[in-house]
Amino acid sequence: MAGKNIIRVGLLSRLARDFKLLFSLIRDYWKGNYRDVSLFSIIIFAITTAYILSPFDFLSDFVPGLGQIDDALLLLLCLYFLEKDLYKYRDWKNKK
Repeated sequence: MAGKNIIRVGLLSRLARDFKLLFSLIRDYWKGNYRDVSLFSIIIFAITTAYILSPFDFLSDFVPGLGQIDDALLLLLCLYFLEKDLYKYRDWKNKK
């Protein structure tokens, strides 16, 4: 049982690092400091953001707990697709 908890903690810390890196990437992209992001990643991020902010969902947000599942899954999928660009950005940032 302890192994599953370690995996969960590792996954959560990785997600937290990826989100922090994503927000830093967005900030540097917005300021024009970093532009080496693929068009595919930009489109995936834009679609994900639009869906999450949209009042129309596959699962209604009015259903407590259940309504946020599709948003969370889409956000995780988005991070999966952005991972290559995120890690390329992380390497660039570490070299600065």
